[in-house]
Amino acid sequence: MLGKSELTDLFNNSKVNLVSQLPETDKTKMRLAEILEERDLTFLYPPLRIQAELSKQLQADSNPQQFYKWIKENLDPSIYTDPGFINALMTVLLKYITQETATIVGDDKAVSEKEHNILERYRPILNAFLREQPSLQLIAVYSLQVHFCELGFPRGQLLRWFMALYDLEIVEEEAFLTWKEDVTDAYPGKGQALFQVNQWLTWLQEAESEEEEGDE
Repeated sequence: MLGKSELTDLFNNSKVNLVSQLPETDKTKMRLAEILEERDLTFLYPPLRIQAELSKQLQADSNPQQFYKWIKENLDPSIYTDPGFINALMTVLLKYITQETATIVGDDKAVSEKEHNILERYRPILNAFLREQPSLQLIAVYSLQVHFCELGFPRGQLLRWFMALYDLEIVEEEAFLTWKEDVTDAYPGKGQALFQVNQWLTWLQEAESEEEEGDE
């Protein structure tokens, strides 16, 4: 009755978190996307539309240079620093890379190496949006948390991705340590995520302290 433009303004001004309105068992972006699509309301949540477009493009042509070119030609530069865009980009790449390694069964080392190699190919794209942007790097880490929460936190996968993003210098120490201390209900699964990576974060914190002492 109001029309898309007026309804969007009304919704944005309401500050309603749509995911938080879902039943406890359905609190995922995936389920939200399905519900909005069923009701022709995807325009209310642009990150889901962007994520769908990014995913479609990546499936059509996985070449990193072409993927980056498509982003630059089709998405407004004003969204590049938007948390919703960073979350969409990270989630799409996560799903694509884990899909590419799904055929490897029972060999964690081989899976880790392949994930690392594919992620390295897309590193220039992630660096283009995340370099020297600690707040956006934090969103990238939360994207990992939510993604693996929706999968039920398969053993070792979150830690593997934390280590890969750190090794490839996509996400810096500051973002990981900020994530560790950050308290928010906006992203599900924080407790389980911390349990899986806490030992590695402790190592990271100690390594950073030693580095600072060395600099002094």
